Amino acid sequence: MEKLFYDTFVEEQYRVWFATHHLDGEAYKWWLDIRKDPCVDLSSITWKRFKELLLTTYFPQSVKRQMERDLRNLRQGDRTVVEYEREFSRLLHCVPFVVRDDEDKARIFEVGLRPAIFRLVQASNLSTYREVVNRALIVEKRAEIMKEREVVDRSKGKRPVAESSGQQSFKRPPKYSRGQSG
Repeated sequence: MEKLFYDTFVEEQYRVWFATHHLDGEAYKWWLDIRKDPCVDLSSITWKRFKELLLTTYFPQSVKRQMERDLRNLRQGDRTVVEYEREFSRLLHCVPFVVRDDEDKARIFEVGLRPAIFRLVQASNLSTYREVVNRALIVEKRAEIMKEREVVDRSKGKRPVAESSGQQSFKRPPKYSRGQSG
């Protein structure tokens, strides 16, 4: 609804009327009960208040707590970073109160990443959600490229190259005692 209001420039004062027009079934019956209640001043129900009433009625605390647990326990698993981020965003949209700020959001997302991706992203010590997601995407892409190279190298009969830590090792030439030559 919010997106529709934003895209069609629906002013604040018309949002409740517009939204209730689209209710059906139990939700519509709920709204009729509110309208019939003589203690309720309909003109005082702002869009914010309407959303609070609706969420309190149809999105109880027990469901919110379960979704919060689902968000905090969400793991990337076999999903791509894009798929994981999509599911993370979907859950977060339902329980936005779970995160204190953007950095908290980044940490919760980061913890759910696959261990190999998590280690490299966490080592970057990023502070924003967008930075963490972008770094995870880069790490995932690099891992895919390395895997593809290994497949190509194997098909050419080459041994896979181990990732280096940036240091090269050299073998020392054999030592000969005096009088010996190579």
